[in-house]
Parts: sequence; structure tokens; C-alpha cells
Amino acid sequence: MRFDWKQVLPALLLGCLLGFWTGAILGHRRAPRGPERMLDKFSRELRLEAGQRDSVKTVLETFRPRFDAQNERLLELRMDMNKEIAKLLDPEQQKRFQEMQARWEARHKRRQGAQ
Repeated sequence: MRFDWKQVLPALLLGCLLGFWTGAILGHRRAPRGPERMLDKFSRELRLEAGQRDSVKTVLETFRPRFDAQNERLLELRMDMNKEIAKLLDPEQQKRFQEMQARWEARHKRRQGAQ
């Protein structure tokens, strides 16, 4: 039996890519995010006992709102900085700068959605 490699190779590559992509997505969704990921890391690397794990979880949950508030402030600062940078650019550069910002926002939203 003789294979037509012009048909087999693209199908094989497509199958490998789809399998890799699906595995990456499913694996990514299963991974804990934020405080849970930190708690898992601390538990694993520090070999926390059950009581310690509960206490560390409480500390992480207590500090979470403060980090969230800080993130909002950083977002405001970034927006103010971008406005100042845009003032320094010519119209073509401003257009490219807006495109850069749009890509950043899309990437940020994807990451937030995955959490």
C-alpha cells in the first residue's frame, strides 16, 4: 500500500495541532488561578499541614481585596500614562499605539476570562 504524502502529511499535522490545542485549553482550564494557585504552590513547596493550609488560605482571602484595589489603581495609572504618550505621537503613530492597546486589552480580557 502506498501513501499519498501530499494528503497524509497535512492531515497528520492538522490532527497534531488540534490535539495539542485542545490539550492546552483543557489543561489550562483545570489549573487553579489566583489565590487557589498560590495556596496549592505554598502547600506543595512548603509541605503545609491541614491547619497551616487553612490559615494561609484565610490570609490570602483577607489580602485579596487589597490587591484587587491596587490593580484598579494601576489600571488608572496606565490609562493616564497612555494618554500622555499619545499626545507625543503623530497621527500615524497614534493609530498604531491604539492598535497596540487594543491587542493588550484583548489579551488581558482572555487571561481574566480564564481565571
